[in-house]
Amino acid sequence: MTVNQEGTSSYSEGTAADNGEAEQLALAKLFEEFGASRDVKKNAFIFRSEEDSQEIYFVRDGLVKISQFAQEGQSITLFLRHKGEVFGAAEVLTGQKRQRYARCITDSRILSIPSSSFTELLKQHPDALYALTVANARRLLQTQRYVETLISRPVAWRLAQLLLQLGVRAGRETVVTLPLSHEEISYVIGCSRQTVTETLGRWRDEGIIRYEKKQVVIFDTDAFGQRL
Repeated sequence: MTVNQEGTSSYSEGTAADNGEAEQLALAKLFEEFGASRDVKKNAFIFRSEEDSQEIYFVRDGLVKISQFAQEGQSITLFLRHKGEVFGAAEVLTGQKRQRYARCITDSRILSIPSSSFTELLKQHPDALYALTVANARRLLQTQRYVETLISRPVAWRLAQLLLQLGVRAGRETVVTLPLSHEEISYVIGCSRQTVTETLGRWRDEGIIRYEKKQVVIFDTDAFGQRL
């Protein structure tokens, strides 16, 4: 996580597709078998900062943001947790209270395992323990790459990568249903809200995308990636 020159700070990690399929399946199996399932509405909190760390979570469907408040009271999105990802394990495994808060940014289905039984389950299921270890290693590498990206890549490139990450490809096009406001996007890619709005507007004027309300359509995905 890095604070940028415009006063925002954020980190968007890779999607579950970045994780090895075998590891993802091992974690999914553990949570499906031993976890409790609940549907969580958009904008609802899963946990809040300073709460006791009582559960570990798995995103069965949906999208979750992990955020914290800065000293000025500004909410800063640090991580996005996609379908197939675990979150909330670090504080449980280190015996700490929640350092940040987790909130759904789309309607989501969340699986959870009580912290009191999670460690024992990992001992009994070494494949899941290995999967969690690999996932944490990937996140560390992604964090390192993100710091490099903030230093070396322009805002347009970072915004494009986020759109491609959130989108669904259909032939040449990629359709992105934006679960984030322009302000939240600015936190994720490390820029100002105005820069996000101006960049999307410029791409629309150039005929690269269609942008209406909460949906972006990238007309030619391959060309879009190559021009950045």
